[in-house]
Amino acid sequence: MWAARRRTIILSTILAAFALLVVLPYWFLHRVAPSCDDGKRNQDELGIDCGGACALICPGRAKDITILWSKVFPVRIGVYDVVAYIENPNFDMSAPSLPYVVKLFDASGSIIAEESGVTYALPSERFVIFRGHVLTGDKVAVRGGVEISNDYRWYTAVKEESHFVVDEKVLVGADRQPKLTALLRNDSPKLYRDIDVSAIIYDSTGAPIGVSSTRVEKLEKDGVQKLIFTWPLPFNYVSETEQCDVPADVILSVDRSGSMVDVGKLDAAKKAASQFVDRLSPVDQVGYLSFATEASRPIDQPLTAEKERAKNAIAKTNILQTGGLQFTNIADGLQSAINELASYRHSEDARPVIVLLTDGIATRPEDPSDVTNKNFPSEYAKRIADDARIQKIGVYTIGLGNDVDSSFLESIATAPEYYYKSASVAELGEIYQQIASSICRKGPSIIEIIPRVTGAQ
Repeated sequence: MWAARRRTIILSTILAAFALLVVLPYWFLHRVAPSCDDGKRNQDELGIDCGGACALICPGRAKDITILWSKVFPVRIGVYDVVAYIENPNFDMSAPSLPYVVKLFDASGSIIAEESGVTYALPSERFVIFRGHVLTGDKVAVRGGVEISNDYRWYTAVKEESHFVVDEKVLVGADRQPKLTALLRNDSPKLYRDIDVSAIIYDSTGAPIGVSSTRVEKLEKDGVQKLIFTWPLPFNYVSETEQCDVPADVILSVDRSGSMVDVGKLDAAKKAASQFVDRLSPVDQVGYLSFATEASRPIDQPLTAEKERAKNAIAKTNILQTGGLQFTNIADGLQSAINELASYRHSEDARPVIVLLTDGIATRPEDPSDVTNKNFPSEYAKRIADDARIQKIGVYTIGLGNDVDSSFLESIATAPEYYYKSASVAELGEIYQQIASSICRKGPSIIEIIPRVTGAQ
């Protein structure tokens, strides 16, 4: 009996040694550690390869992507931009690959265009899917939008604050050829590449009326990039015309050189300018001056809230019959207006604006160092216009007739969209009305610019 027990002990010892020296090392060398792609529910996973230690979110535990709105914008016949505003309602989850489909339908409900793409969604992110220039040939799209596929996965993620800052947003020409400029700043110590930037314009009801997109190829750390967005068509938006958001101080500067007597140009300009004054808001101020070889000194009417005084000054304007030939000193017409806007009469809360009308080219002042320099009058006027821009003065220019230098008048306007060409006196009234609307009409209420890096960086 003792011998049998002894054999058992020896055998057990041998087996234990074999397990310790052979089996256990072999198991350690060949074992498969639990992972998030082994097809098994192990570790602390909530499902097979999802939840717990795994980044993959188990089905049914994430909120669906939300399409806040989707809209089709006609570009021209057979060409459309399709836009969707998307929200990820999950604050700690991201979708690295988010498939979508863009569809356009005709009046019968048939699909006339379909395009697919892939984007991504960061935690708690609102972003734009912009599909530009979707082609439909000769077919007309009456509706359409973006559909998000259900074939995507959620992963745990930490929300990171954006290091992009957008400021100095300026929208001009909303009623003609809209153009939006802004500055994009990178406040991080990191360089970013391939940044897609979308701009959304909303009207006073909160409805999107325009979306555009551009790409910044590279933005250095602490760098700044100017953004430019354009639209081929005017915005169609709901606005309020009763009163400007910001009051305006407007100086009307009108050419009274000798050529303005032709075909009643001066009389038409005076009538249109007077009607312009009537269209200003009650909180606006208006001043008036005329110019030829020099601007009127003192100006015909300093800034005033009494619109009748300005209209009376306009009515009294005449072409001088003494002093010889009258030239066109556009620079002085601008400078005198700037001086009045710098006077104590200008309200600090009001937006300064100059509206200048001429029917010719700049011929004065002469270059004091070279009277044969025919380019000096226009070059000098451009310098004065640059001063106006620095002082944040909006400058509108009107070219009356066919003898004007349109490229020059565009260059001294705040932007090309601020220049208006009037081929005849009959068009002047409408042009002044458009400018009055541009100055005092409430434009689009909100401008939202969304920078977004393309893919992971």
